[in-house]
Amino acid sequence: MAKADMLGRLVSTLTKAEKRYFRLYSSMQQGNKDYVNLFDLLDRHSFSGPAAAKTAFQQQYAGSSYEVSGKYLYKVLLDCLLHMRLQREPLIAGMLKAEILVERSLYEDAMKQLQKTTEQADMKAQWILSLWSRQQEMQLMQLLNFPEINEMELKEKQAGISTTIRQLDHYQEQQALYEQLRYQWLYSGPARTPAERQVLDEMAAREALVNTDQKLHLLFQAHYFLLAGEFTTALQYFYESAPLYEAPADQLMVIEGILYSLRAAKRYKELSLFLDKVLRFKATSGYFSAMIVRLLFIYSPAVHIDSGEFNRALALQQELLPSLNLQLLTLVQRAEIYLSRALVYLGNGDINNAHYALDQVLQQSSLYSTLPLYRTFRLVHLLIQYELGNYEYIRYETRAFRRYLRPDNKRAFLLERTMIKFLSAGELSPVMAYRIALWKKLQAVFQQIRQDPYEKHQLQLFDFSAWTESRILRKPLQEILKEKFESVSI
Repeated sequence: MAKADMLGRLVSTLTKAEKRYFRLYSSMQQGNKDYVNLFDLLDRHSFSGPAAAKTAFQQQYAGSSYEVSGKYLYKVLLDCLLHMRLQREPLIAGMLKAEILVERSLYEDAMKQLQKTTEQADMKAQWILSLWSRQQEMQLMQLLNFPEINEMELKEKQAGISTTIRQLDHYQEQQALYEQLRYQWLYSGPARTPAERQVLDEMAAREALVNTDQKLHLLFQAHYFLLAGEFTTALQYFYESAPLYEAPADQLMVIEGILYSLRAAKRYKELSLFLDKVLRFKATSGYFSAMIVRLLFIYSPAVHIDSGEFNRALALQQELLPSLNLQLLTLVQRAEIYLSRALVYLGNGDINNAHYALDQVLQQSSLYSTLPLYRTFRLVHLLIQYELGNYEYIRYETRAFRRYLRPDNKRAFLLERTMIKFLSAGELSPVMAYRIALWKKLQAVFQQIRQDPYEKHQLQLFDFSAWTESRILRKPLQEILKEKFESVSI
């Protein structure tokens, strides 16, 4: 994609402070200001795509080149953002200062700057920057023919570099293990079998051997227990790691894990407290603002979904919808948004909008089909068809669903098999005695699902058992969820 075509997204993510800095910077520049005109146009208007922005620019500023202005604007914006970022990154700024001092032959000040940066990098366990600064210090010493240093001191500094490399190796291995866990959480989902749990256990044992960073260790453990379905233990590790993170983006990532774990553990009072913390975050960029709104959009209505107050959940989502920037979200994050929307509409009986929300993912199966959430989308889609009385379509679709689940890596959950069997049976008998007997049988299965660590994850998103009970016993879904909520909520 050309730089000019990415401008709309870049401009839309700028904060007010970043826009002010750009305007200040551009006001001090000489020469053609077409790039400023393009910035103003993109900042003040929302375009459907690059082509629309180009047409508007050429109409308003005839004779100016959109491509040239766009490329230069992109460069200037990145330069401005880089300058502002260096003000928040003292270690990197310190390294650049040292290089400048060396170029100006101010060697003594350069040495002091490198030693200061090394000390700060070690304190913050920034091993890459620590190695960089130590190596730069050695190169400077060599350039100056090792002034005022004896052989023993030289060997100590070389040993410091070797130690830092070992620390970096251990940290990198620990980081790689965490990344594998994080990837599995996003794209494979929780452990479904004892064999998959054993793989998790082996990863945890390897991580313990290379543990060099406490923050990363706590985050690893939290995700390990999430994947294992032990939400209370995961929550403890998230709580421990939260105070160790200073950067707002890191804090928000930890809080997201806390919110998921609290909802899974049905600790709704604590959930509300952490949602208040999310509200108090100050957006430092357009992207960070999008992440804040995403969490609020998913978890603010969660307590109302679980308690059957779907009208309140819908009101909250409608209030947040204008601030939700889907373009800045990943596929996983967009899928979470669409599923939450579909469930809220389903609970309110708005079948058309529920179907529309699901279709945003189901109609793009080539993009979303590898996500764990995709299975839930297909299951909720069957619920909607059941609500519409499309029993023949359900029987056709359940056969396709079974084929989708046939590979070993897509082994059907008991919940999926139970729901598929119930839905494909079609219209229920009007005899209430039959319905009561059927529900008693299914109730025992759902209880088994709740107690199975490999099964219960899907019930965190939506209570399929409550929906099934409401259809069998002809009771309002809201009433059933309210009764359950009052009996288990903390």
